Amino acid sequence: MGIASLVLGIVSLVLGFVPFVWLIAIIPAIVGLILGIISLAKKKQKGQSIAGIIISAITIVLLIFTFVNLFKTIGDLGEIFTDSFSSSEENILSDSLINETKDNTEKLKENIKVEALGITASGDFAFKITNNNNKPVYIESIDVIFKDANGNFALKEDGHVSYFAVPANTEVVNYVWGYGQDFSQYPNYEFQIQMSDYLTDDDLLCDNFEVTSNNTGDQIAVEVKNNNNESVISMNIVVAYYQGDKIVGVERGAAYDDTPAGGTAYVNVDYPRDDDYKDVAFDRYEVYFLGADRDY
Repeated sequence: MGIASLVLGIVSLVLGFVPFVWLIAIIPAIVGLILGIISLAKKKQKGQSIAGIIISAITIVLLIFTFVNLFKTIGDLGEIFTDSFSSSEENILSDSLINETKDNTEKLKENIKVEALGITASGDFAFKITNNNNKPVYIESIDVIFKDANGNFALKEDGHVSYFAVPANTEVVNYVWGYGQDFSQYPNYEFQIQMSDYLTDDDLLCDNFEVTSNNTGDQIAVEVKNNNNESVISMNIVVAYYQGDKIVGVERGAAYDDTPAGGTAYVNVDYPRDDDYKDVAFDRYEVYFLGADRDY
């Protein structure tokens, strides 16, 4: 038995290093180990028995170690594949959402109309934005491209109010600041709307606000009641002044105080002035609400 144990131990050790068949080495190794123990217990062929036991035991340990590492490797490969698949799936979903957002943005943009109102007494270039969508739109900025009489590009200017909202089926007024400019020399112009890819009603509220105003004789006193169920930390408004059908002034107003749900913000907006800082006559005005920042 001692010799058989030794032979089986050697055979199992050799098979353990042969690709594809190494698993079957466990059988002669176990048998060799058992035979070696029996032979040693009977005190027969002691030297061969001990050698067979040692070689068989080493083979079994090596096979177990190899088996464990193989399963670990397979598990790691599975995780890599799963992570890769999940990452690819997430990227596909992310790209899909981005494309869907861009498509929706373009559709919303098609129903936004921007038209010039004219140049105010102080030289500001005023324009009106009309949202003909049945949902609010969130605008990053509106650029005005001014061109000369031949249609050649001359000047690009940003709207004075950026990152604002326009409620559904509503219009607001914005303007390009006219300080140091003479927009009257540019008879042609076009508007470029930059819709926001990230600004939503999660950031900016524009619905459920009640705007009232009063002409005090010195300023326009504006009250904005927050009818939402949450507080806001700031609000933006624009007051446009008209003399007949002509726009003569446009002034921005803002409230930066925390306005709780059901609370009211108060904003005072100055009368318009010309380039010489003289008061400009007007016979009516309009207050336009441009959104409020949520309080997080």
